[in-house]
Amino acid sequence: MEIITYHDAEKHILEHYGTKKQELQAVQELTELILLLAARPDQRGDNYEQNILSELADVQIMCEQIQIMHKISNKDIADMKSYKLRRQLARIDKEDEEE
Repeated sequence: MEIITYHDAEKHILEHYGTKKQELQAVQELTELILLLAARPDQRGDNYEQNILSELADVQIMCEQIQIMHKISNKDIADMKSYKLRRQLARIDKEDEEE
């Protein structure tokens, strides 16, 4: 099968393995990123930046598959990110006023 877009590839993989298996895979990929970020600086190794890149790519792929599973549009994601960023910036402004 020739796959042209990331979305097509992610959808094909999801259809092949199924929702439950890919949800578990998402947990595994998120765990790997968490463990990498939680490592002490002296335990990170020489390839730390490359490992972060690799794990971020894995996590993004899995998040996009979750998005497909739950029929969440890119607009929905963008709107939620915008809301959350504005909310956090308002919190920062409030903290700055209190100092």
